[in-house]
Amino acid sequence: MKRYEIWFAKVKFEDSEEVKERPVMIWNNQYYIIAYKMTGTDRGDNNDEFRIRYWRESGLSKPTSIRLRKVLRLEESDLTRKIGELDKRERLRFELRIMP
Repeated sequence: MKRYEIWFAKVKFEDSEEVKERPVMIWNNQYYIIAYKMTGTDRGDNNDEFRIRYWRESGLSKPTSIRLRKVLRLEESDLTRKIGELDKRERLRFELRIMP
């Protein structure tokens, strides 16, 4: 797994033990996997949400946002299948958004 890859992962709900398969974007894979949660719900393009402009080119089936404040710590066994990767045209825009 490499930075910017998008995978389906088993993600636990924040308020229960229920698990849902949802897309995540890999950020770091050194000691454990750090990934950003993603959503198809359009909450805009702001400090909390990064709206992916090239979602089809990234392998996604619908318009999607990266939830900037929803960082996950995952195990390799949580990842179920690779979807694609964040389009190269999005990467600098994403990095500028998360930098302080």
